[in-house]
Amino acid sequence: MLSIAYRFHALPRHQDHFRHAYQAARETLQQALGLVSHELNDPRGRRDPFILQLSWDNQASFDRFTHSWIGVWMINGMGLSRHDFFTPIDAPFDASQPTRHTDGSPS
Repeated sequence: MLSIAYRFHALPRHQDHFRHAYQAARETLQQALGLVSHELNDPRGRRDPFILQLSWDNQASFDRFTHSWIGVWMINGMGLSRHDFFTPIDAPFDASQPTRHTDGSPS
């Protein structure tokens, strides 16, 4: 299984809008072939990011997703650079399993 975590920094006044955008995308994400699970974790503190976790059954499913309309929407609508979306960086997220991790915060 391939797990990827994206970090999104949102100002507190925009956090409700960000949650709503994820809720609007949930149904479409559930239909993505090869996507085993997805979850949006709220920030723990005011300066912490949202963390979107996506778990894929394999690399090919993730690659197929990156060329779908929902994948392109995530790149444009969620503020990810093409590099961040297509080439996540390997880093531990959960001690129990290796996770690919990408920081979606502004540079």
